[in-house]
Amino acid sequence: MIFKKQYMLVVLLASLVSSQTYSQIKEVKTDIYTSIYNQEYQQPIHVKYTIFCKPESPIYDRRGITFKSVEGLKTSSSSDYSDNVWDKGHMAPANTFACTEEWLNETFSYANCALQHQGLNRGAWATLERFERNLAGLYDEVHVDITIFFSNRWTNNSDPARIPSSFVKSITWTENDKERTISFDFPNKDTTGKTFWEFKIE
Repeated sequence: MIFKKQYMLVVLLASLVSSQTYSQIKEVKTDIYTSIYNQEYQQPIHVKYTIFCKPESPIYDRRGITFKSVEGLKTSSSSDYSDNVWDKGHMAPANTFACTEEWLNETFSYANCALQHQGLNRGAWATLERFERNLAGLYDEVHVDITIFFSNRWTNNSDPARIPSSFVKSITWTENDKERTISFDFPNKDTTGKTFWEFKIE
């Protein structure tokens, strides 16, 4: 239910912008995630996925895998992430889907990555991803929903991408026949020294 509500919210927000901008919004569906992508921003605005891999699953090596563009989709490129503080932040995490080589490769798509401050991507965001994987080891299905908000900042290159201002992530699972959801609101800045619990939405 939370996926449906948040998806409808994103579509509603998109409908409020100009028709030119709306025409730039595309849906990218893979076996493991769905990305709603804004080609004007060259960034995803909404990503959802369900965790299928379990902690005891085999892990494929991600070394040497590079991000790929999507045919027919205008996305950011490696130049947007060069010589600055922005990581290619996976929305559907590579390590979460490393139990098959195919799924691991699918995460390395520009449709699945956002300009994310390296201090966030490698800090509180990464530890929250590990928390999700641990939940998946305890419960049958863990659903994750990410909505991305934007400032008026753009990367400094010839074809700039828009820089996110924050990431709102909701995690939903069923425990003792009851649906549980926790949500977090991360500003897109250095969160070194902070735990993901400090960003929990009460």
